[in-house]
Amino acid sequence: MKPNCMKCKHFYITYDQRTPRGCRIYSIQSASLPSQVVKTANGGAECIGFEEKLKTKSTQKDLNDPKYW
Repeated sequence: MKPNCMKCKHFYITYDQRTPRGCRIYSIQSASLPSQVVKTANGGAECIGFEEKLKTKSTQKDLNDPKYW
């Protein structure tokens, strides 16, 4: 299974326009997704540092919920 960098807690967005994506585990920044860079560097092996982000429940009220109307 290919890891989705957007759902990884180690993925971040940089301020550099040339290298807008980064990975804290591998300390890399690139124009493409870090998982692609890791895969090419490891000879086709998938990223082993993938950890899914924790999902926090929002405390804001959902105004689209019918119980409020």
